[in-house]
Amino acid sequence: MGSLQELQALIRSKDEKIRELQKKIHDRDDVITQLRSQLDKYQSVLPQSLKVTARPRKQRAQGISAEPHSPKDLVKANNKKHSKSER
Repeated sequence: MGSLQELQALIRSKDEKIRELQKKIHDRDDVITQLRSQLDKYQSVLPQSLKVTARPRKQRAQGISAEPHSPKDLVKANNKKHSKSER
């Protein structure tokens, strides 16, 4: 185990590193705050129509119902019969 002075020096160096990292975090938080402020400013200036993306939404394919629309269509349906083959 190191001497007391070596351990204290190690603690001081780690404390200094912690302070540096905390300063970095604080600086980045300031940058984030400034960027959010600018974003809010630009969004308030842009007209509402430009805020929407220029691309139309994805168009969905229209499904077709397999059910007959009326009882007459049900009668008209020509069901084919297939014989079962023996195995």
